[in-house]
Amino acid sequence: MERIAIRALELPDSRNPERLLQWFCAVLGLSSDEEGSIEKNILRELVSHAQISEGISSSELTVGSDMARSTVIYHLNRFIEIGVAVKRGRKYYLRANEMSKVIEELEYDIDREMQRIFDIAKEFDRMMETKTKVKRAKKG
Repeated sequence: MERIAIRALELPDSRNPERLLQWFCAVLGLSSDEEGSIEKNILRELVSHAQISEGISSSELTVGSDMARSTVIYHLNRFIEIGVAVKRGRKYYLRANEMSKVIEELEYDIDREMQRIFDIAKEFDRMMETKTKVKRAKKG
């Protein structure tokens, strides 16, 4: 089950890729606004590898850092949970080859889920209306 949380945050003053990566992480509920977060580093690597249509393993993400592989896997699973990344075999991939496509697919997921919730709400309303009519008929 995917969980999508979106925060309304202002764009950073400086529109450089590193600041935008951090902004995406914060907007999607992956991290706070802290600089140098593990989430930003993971997203950078996922985006970079997506541009050449490749995935990246959790082991490759730990190279050159003092981060435990289990910590990296935990964060990668959060990316999967919100629908930004997918896992195929031992590799992790950005859900699409461009960030704009990832956001577009998340929008589709949200729209589809909202339609499902709306349909259930309509059915619930019909059920409650029927229940109220039955209750009134018994009183009257």
